[in-house]
Amino acid sequence: MHHLNRIWHPMTVTLNRCLSTCLAVVLLLATTLSAATEEKTGGWRLALESSPYLRLHADNPVEWYPWGEEAFDKARRENKPVFISIGYFTCHWCHVMARESFSNPEIAALLNAGFVSIKVDREQRPDVDAAYMDYVVTTSGQGGWPMSVWATPEGHPFFGGTYYPPEPGLGRPGMTQILSTLDEIWRETPERIRATAQNAVAMLREMASPVTPLSRLTDELPARARKQFAAGYDEFHGGFGQAPKFPQPARLLFLLQSGEQAGVDMALHTLDKMAAGGIYDQLEGGIHRYSTDFEWRVPHFEKMLYDQALVARAYLVAYRQTRDARYAGVAREILDFALERMHDDRGGFYSALSADSHARHDRSGHMEEGVYYTWTWEQLTEALGEGDLRDWAAARYGMTEQGNALSDPLGEMAGRNVPYQALDTAALVRQFKLDLISAGQRDAGVQQRLLKARQARPPVPVDDKIVTAWNGYMITTLAMGGRLLDEPRYTAAATATASFVMDELYDEKAGVLYRDWRQGERGVPGFSDDYAALAQGLVTLFKVTGEKARLGQARQLVDSLLARYWDADEGGFYSTPADTELWLREKSASDGATLSVNGVAVHTLLDLGRLASHRDYTGKAFRTAAWAGARLQDSPESMPYLLIRWPELMERSPADDG
Repeated sequence: MHHLNRIWHPMTVTLNRCLSTCLAVVLLLATTLSAATEEKTGGWRLALESSPYLRLHADNPVEWYPWGEEAFDKARRENKPVFISIGYFTCHWCHVMARESFSNPEIAALLNAGFVSIKVDREQRPDVDAAYMDYVVTTSGQGGWPMSVWATPEGHPFFGGTYYPPEPGLGRPGMTQILSTLDEIWRETPERIRATAQNAVAMLREMASPVTPLSRLTDELPARARKQFAAGYDEFHGGFGQAPKFPQPARLLFLLQSGEQAGVDMALHTLDKMAAGGIYDQLEGGIHRYSTDFEWRVPHFEKMLYDQALVARAYLVAYRQTRDARYAGVAREILDFALERMHDDRGGFYSALSADSHARHDRSGHMEEGVYYTWTWEQLTEALGEGDLRDWAAARYGMTEQGNALSDPLGEMAGRNVPYQALDTAALVRQFKLDLISAGQRDAGVQQRLLKARQARPPVPVDDKIVTAWNGYMITTLAMGGRLLDEPRYTAAATATASFVMDELYDEKAGVLYRDWRQGERGVPGFSDDYAALAQGLVTLFKVTGEKARLGQARQLVDSLLARYWDADEGGFYSTPADTELWLREKSASDGATLSVNGVAVHTLLDLGRLASHRDYTGKAFRTAAWAGARLQDSPESMPYLLIRWPELMERSPADDG
């Protein structure tokens, strides 16, 4: 442009006039767009996001922003606190709060006037979720979703919790009350709130302060973990602790491979009870997220991809250990369900199926939890008639006229039945005086009719974003299933998923793996668990197929993992890179519903160290375990997935490798 301005001739004049005209048009267009943007109200910005969860809130009267600098710039510019609402697509109580509060014009007016509101999909931004969850759990003693946090314009939290009703109730303050009070305090004493927030951040950073890694690994921590599992074990119904009960597949995988029969028995008993319970979908297969009761009968009905992958893996390992066909059967049913209902035609797996759906095809009324999966007595009669088939189903699945979902604490399941295995085939044969062949035919006929009736209902919504880490879990499990069950179609599915993720979510030129993908659009850059889980899937696939390209891809990912997330001082992996935008850089060894990056990394590094004869990988695995063992010395039950590989590292020291 400078060169053109220095050359003065008729062509230059023409160009300059054109440029001036173009600039005027651009300025006019920008002004028009700006004015149009200012005229928009509510959560319209979320309609531009890739996350299906964020898009659900685009028509709220709340002026939502996605997580990002635009929201915090506005907060700093207007000197307003930030309200951060964190949830996910299949979260029942997230939908309740959206319906009660975020669709409420009065509450929206309070949020819009006094706060800058940010909506976060925890599955897309696990880093944001983890940092604010640390705050909520530390300050309130419990956490969950939806998560509601108020923060300074710098993002430092000063108040938070989970679900809040619009008005005080259920032992909780109401959103109207909270917003009015916080707005008043912020306007009157902002310095006091900022000091509170800074103290909270300092406390959380102190809790994450460095530890001295173990110099040697012994069997003390695995033994302590086994004792801790035994202390919390429910010997009658399986599982650990009281309700609500989660599948906790990392614990089951550790116990199955612990080498102690007592631990194996705990895991097998738990798997048996889950497979017989309502947490397991008796008609279509697949595992629900957790059980509201201690008997595994009444679940929260969302189905998460990570549960399908990890729980199926636990059943596969149980089959490998026992050669009992029951465990192979459940594993097949879970994998077949995932391939049927959660699989994109291009190869990846969707994140989840919702717990809530419409009761009627005309979509009148709000969505209800579990309405797709549960049965009233009238629905059962409509599907099977009033004779022997209904009686059989009632006996088989524990269904009654009054409904069997008695553990539902809020009564939302009143009058509904959740199918579970109340009687096995032998008991049914005795009760109905049938031979085994006739009993099998009747059972199959009842199941077929119930499934047909259920599939005629409005379907549950699908969160169709494809998350890299969870697809990595599924690649590992499918590859294992292909080999253990002699099912080439599982190996083929694992191969297709690996190809899809590497093609669509990995930028090979930049060396960047993305967290999520939806309908041709990449989401946000990945986190350490994405690199580790996908690398483990590729290594497992190589073991099954011998395809060397998979080993090379795994090494590529692990080298990126080490370059971006490795803690050179203590060992182990951070969740985020060093240039994270957050006030807390998470580094966790604890398994939850998903697996800790540090546990997955230990598995992957050990396998790659052996397969690629790379001593540095093995050394990094030891250093990761030594740091994690020091961090969780008093609660090793929190890191069962890492402990599976502990014996391989016990006789090493930091000087042995790399």
